[in-house]
Amino acid sequence: MWISLSENILRELDGIKCSLEERTDFLNNRVRPVVVTYPSRTEEVAKIVNIAREHGLPIVVWGGGTSLAGHLVCDGCILIDMKFMDKIVEINDTEWYVRVQPGLILSKLNDELKKIGFFIPPEPASSFACSVGGVVNNASGGMRSVRYGTFRDWVLALEVVLPSGKVIRVGEPFVKNRAGYDLVHLFVGSEGTLGIVTEIWFKIIPVPEEVKYSIMMELSDFRQGTEIIRELRKNRVVIDVAEYMDGLVAKTINKHFNTNIPESVGGTITLSSSSTYREKIEKVLRQHSITFTEVDEDKTLSERALAGLALKAEWNERVSEDIVVPLSKLDEAFMKIKELEEKSGVKIAILGHIADGNLHPNILISSRDDPRLTKIYDEIGRIAIVLGGSISGEHGIGYMKADLMKEQLTAHNGIEVLKIMNDIKGCIDPHHFMNPGKFVELAWSRYLINKD
Repeated sequence: MWISLSENILRELDGIKCSLEERTDFLNNRVRPVVVTYPSRTEEVAKIVNIAREHGLPIVVWGGGTSLAGHLVCDGCILIDMKFMDKIVEINDTEWYVRVQPGLILSKLNDELKKIGFFIPPEPASSFACSVGGVVNNASGGMRSVRYGTFRDWVLALEVVLPSGKVIRVGEPFVKNRAGYDLVHLFVGSEGTLGIVTEIWFKIIPVPEEVKYSIMMELSDFRQGTEIIRELRKNRVVIDVAEYMDGLVAKTINKHFNTNIPESVGGTITLSSSSTYREKIEKVLRQHSITFTEVDEDKTLSERALAGLALKAEWNERVSEDIVVPLSKLDEAFMKIKELEEKSGVKIAILGHIADGNLHPNILISSRDDPRLTKIYDEIGRIAIVLGGSISGEHGIGYMKADLMKEQLTAHNGIEVLKIMNDIKGCIDPHHFMNPGKFVELAWSRYLINKD
């Protein structure tokens, strides 16, 4: 059936590059589309959307394939690969914005911007592989979010192909704009469920000329680290980066990559700020008797970026969680995760953007078929909910966190909020064919099932 359908659709897509192939995403999920399309301009995307709607086929958009929450899983879909929509359309160094197509790799964009002294600050660990369309649809964050926010704070305007096939532009390429509802931020973080982003206007800023001050702290326990971060913030220290790594992660990276990261019992924090704050920072560290060393930020963070590869090499599989809790609850969250580790018998290595309360517990297993995995994954999310936090800071929801999203919204906001979200989905995509069975749509359906 799929072969016959694929042949018919290929004929209708005449003039658009296509292929018949399966895909595997970052989590090794297999995606079996009816056809893979490779548009090069907005008009082609609109044509693909119209054909998909007429045939009753779901659409999934592929950026860099780096999703950590199962955004890309959908058999029998038309998959839109954005790899050829990767152009920088315009850089405006007076208005301070850049206009780009969604398939451009984030690190390549920043490389070009830095040639003229600009950059977009949020920096996910996957910058070398993720697309700018992906970070917009996921409202991604990263290491520098404690100072600069997430990508939600850097999008000025979007061109979007709606499920109807119509093309709209929302927002304006300048900072101040109060013309109507904020539709830009309706689409940012919508995970491809409301429309397909075909152009993005990002705000850009000059690369800071300030002198960096970067150190690595060695901790006796996790609590010592959170106390330092809270005290630095109370002392009005503007933190650029505060990356936590536990001793197990450090030991594993050292083993597999011959690095020399301190394997401290309580872990380490790599902290970067302006040298303006050096005196304040060192005063706080001395008061707490913290051992610290001045380091090269780029080298140290590059070694930290090896964590995923090292952990997977050692344990065969690792599943990275993504939770946020208030800074005042970080110690309790860490303790509860360690209690879960002991109870389950499964190792959990912890990394995190500690200054904004964002932890990434990595569940270390030999196989994704391990029956303990789902339970541990969900329990970590529930720790965040109970402590007044969020089940996702930057990885998104996809299908893996839909139940947890329902639980968080029910506990913190009331089910009416989820209903409003589902109503928005139904209004914009009444045929429910844009990245279906995930995110809000799945969370709402799970609520209805449990309600009955």
